[in-house]
Amino acid sequence: MRRATQASTQTARDEETGEPGESGDSERRLRYELIRQRLRQAIVEQRVAPGLVLLEGPVAKVFGTSRIPVRKAFELLHAEGLLSTFDGRGYLVARPGQAVQPQRLTLDAQALGLEAGQATIHIPSESERIHDELEQSISIAMIFGRFQIDESAAMDHFNVNRVALREVLSRLVDRGLVEKSTYAAWRVAALTARAVNQDFELLALLAPAALRESGPRLDREMLASLRQGLQGATAPGVPDTQEPLRPEQRLEQRVEQHLHGDFLARHPNDKLVGMLQQCQMPWLIHSTFCRMFPQSPNPPLTENCRQVVDALWEGEFERAAQALQDYLAQARKRAQLQLKVLAVLPETQLPAYLVRQA
Repeated sequence: MRRATQASTQTARDEETGEPGESGDSERRLRYELIRQRLRQAIVEQRVAPGLVLLEGPVAKVFGTSRIPVRKAFELLHAEGLLSTFDGRGYLVARPGQAVQPQRLTLDAQALGLEAGQATIHIPSESERIHDELEQSISIAMIFGRFQIDESAAMDHFNVNRVALREVLSRLVDRGLVEKSTYAAWRVAALTARAVNQDFELLALLAPAALRESGPRLDREMLASLRQGLQGATAPGVPDTQEPLRPEQRLEQRVEQHLHGDFLARHPNDKLVGMLQQCQMPWLIHSTFCRMFPQSPNPPLTENCRQVVDALWEGEFERAAQALQDYLAQARKRAQLQLKVLAVLPETQLPAYLVRQA
C-alpha cells in the first residue's frame, strides 16, 4: 500500500512538472511555455503547413522533452484557436471551421517551422543551476580552514530540495572538494600543502600516460582553435600590459582547464579518469587565485601549454606527454607560491550554510 501511494504521488508530481523528477514552478512553466511560443510563432508566420497533424511523441522528440509539456502546449494552442481536433489522433494545424485535409508528414524541426537553435530545449536542472555557485563558495572556504555544510541552510539558500543538493555535493566528493563518510556530515576538504603535493604527485605519474592514450581521440577543431590562440599569445611583440583579464590570460586558463580535464577524460579506462578527476587541488588553487587577484599570463606556463597543444595537433603524443610533464612541474611551483599568499588572507564573508569547525 505504501509503495502504491508513493508511486501515485510520484506520477502526480511528474504530470504536474512535465519531466520526471524535476521541481519548481518556473521550470514547469518555462518548458511548456517555450514549446507553445515557438510553435505559435511558426504557425502564425505560416511556416507550418495547414492541416499538419501534430502528435505528442514526435514533437516531444524534436524538442528533446517528454510528452507532458507538449500536451500542455497543444491544449493552450487549441484554446487559442490555432489548433483543431479532428476524427483522429493528435491536433490539426487549422483554425476552428477551417477546411483542411489532414497531412501526416514526418514531424521534424523543418516540418514544425523551427529555425536553427529553436528545436531542442535545455532548461538546467536544479542541481545544474546551483552547481557553479556552490563549487565556488566551497573552493573559497577551503582556503580558510575546515567547514561543515549545513544541508538545511543550503537548501534554503538555493531554494532546492535535498535530492538536488546531494547530487551536487556527490559530484564535488568525486572531485575531491567535499568529504563524507557513511554516517558523517558533508565537510569541505582541507586545502593544505600536503594535499596539493599529493595531487601533483598523482598527476605526474598518471596524466602524461593518460594523454598518450587520449591524444588520438581529441577533437581536431578544438585543438586547432586552441593552437591558433596560443600561437598569438606567445608570439613576439605581444604587449606585456598589467590589465586584468587579458585575452591571453583567459586563453591560458581555458587551455589549462583542458589539460586538467578534457584532454585526459578521453582515456578508455574509466577508473583512471576517475582518479585524475579527483586531483583538482592544483586547478582549484589557480582558478580561486585568479578570481581574487586578476593578473597577467604566466609566459613559461603559456609556452608549456602551447607545446602540449602543438604536439597533440601534430600527432606526436610522446612529445605531448613530455610537454605535459614540464607543464606540471611549472604549475607545481606556481601553486606553492599561490598557496602561501592564500594562507595569509583575512577570512572573507561566507554563506551561512558553511559552518566553521574547530
